[in-house]
Amino acid sequence: MTSLRDDKRSAGRPRSFDREQLVEKVMHLFWDRGYRDLSFNEIATATGLTRASLYNSFKSKEALFFEALQHYCSSTPDVLFAEVKEGEQVGPVFYQVFATASKLRASEEKKRGCFTVNCFSELAGDDTDVGKELASLMEEKRAIIVGLIDQAVRQKELPKDTNAETTANLIMAFLSGFSLFSKGGADGATLYSMCDSFLQQVGFQTP
Repeated sequence: MTSLRDDKRSAGRPRSFDREQLVEKVMHLFWDRGYRDLSFNEIATATGLTRASLYNSFKSKEALFFEALQHYCSSTPDVLFAEVKEGEQVGPVFYQVFATASKLRASEEKKRGCFTVNCFSELAGDDTDVGKELASLMEEKRAIIVGLIDQAVRQKELPKDTNAETTANLIMAFLSGFSLFSKGGADGATLYSMCDSFLQQVGFQTP
């Protein structure tokens, strides 16, 4: 199966628009409407491009969606998880990520929650290329968290009997619930208080 990620490297006609700005706009369209309810024609109309021009640049709705998702993921707080080096403290990174996420979710005007979580909720188990790519992306994130929990145990930040797989699953589940709860309009202090309590239950010490 050809990865949707390969589509964004495909050659195309010279573009008369800023690709990054367009992808940013399309990301918000998907964030507002979801994947299934947004048609390729509607994307073309909203971006001011013809369907042919959009197709020449992105080849498919699926490829455009995945590029929008990757654009979102490249700037989310949890990119810090992949940057933790061996020997560095893990707990403070979780607190930093959760604190930033609390601020972002509280300040988001439309209260849409996390785009990635929304996409996964809509497409989880979807037997399509985009569904499989999304599942793979979420599993990559989970695997990174498993590694961080293992590291925290080795460094005595967490009890030695901590199960890394189970703990990572709990963190993923918390993040999904956190996104859903944030849609209700909770303020940043409330959201961070939830995160602090959860991380303490995991076993981390508040910095």
